[in-house]
Amino acid sequence: MENDNIENVVELFKKANNILVFTGAGVSTNSGIPDYRSENGLYNKIKQNYKDIANPEDMFDISYFRKDPKLFYQVYKNMINLDVKPSITHKFIAYLEEIGKINLVVTQNIDMLHQKAGTKKLLECHGSYEHAHCMNCKKYFTFEGEFEKHLKEGIVFKCECGGVVKPDIVFFGENLPNIFYEKYNNPPKIDLLLVMGTSLSVMPSSYFALSFTKTTDSVLVNLSETGYEKYFKYSFLKDVDEFSKYLWDKIK
Repeated sequence: MENDNIENVVELFKKANNILVFTGAGVSTNSGIPDYRSENGLYNKIKQNYKDIANPEDMFDISYFRKDPKLFYQVYKNMINLDVKPSITHKFIAYLEEIGKINLVVTQNIDMLHQKAGTKKLLECHGSYEHAHCMNCKKYFTFEGEFEKHLKEGIVFKCECGGVVKPDIVFFGENLPNIFYEKYNNPPKIDLLLVMGTSLSVMPSSYFALSFTKTTDSVLVNLSETGYEKYFKYSFLKDVDEFSKYLWDKIK
């Protein structure tokens, strides 16, 4: 590692027993899932492939989804059909929980890779596609079955009542789940904050992570600058898997 501070971080991890981990799309790119805002990210791919879409973020806009859900289903089929597995970082975080060092893992991701890696103390603040609801009659659907089939084929899934079925992920224009605000208003007592693979640009979830930097030892790991480096005790412009592997080898 180019930064001598990594050894100080190793010592922090050895001593910590109540770590809060906050992750974004960057922890899943090594699993083959594109992030959103980078040059090769999802939004640029939408611009290239869907010329009639003025704003690629419309894919996750609830007003747009209500008007025309086809964009979401068509774009998301390419992501849902990827044969993705947890990255080193997902596995490292699960290991930290296994040895009793994790208080909570908060993720902005909807890919369920933390679950697949074995993390249980997990708050998916933007939801996931593990289940869905009809926007009309509110009927509940699990991922397996017709919902999965329609997602993988990119065909809008409609309930027997005629309503469009929407995955339980948080779209722009929707509130985050109540459990997020419960944690936000009653923050856990932690002894270390680890933020990985996020630009910290999506609010209010990023506020939650940043709120701990004033009172807690904090570490930021991201491949590119976020603009929030000054708020963290330690920051590393580094591939998150490279960072995780180094740290894992040091604290085993």
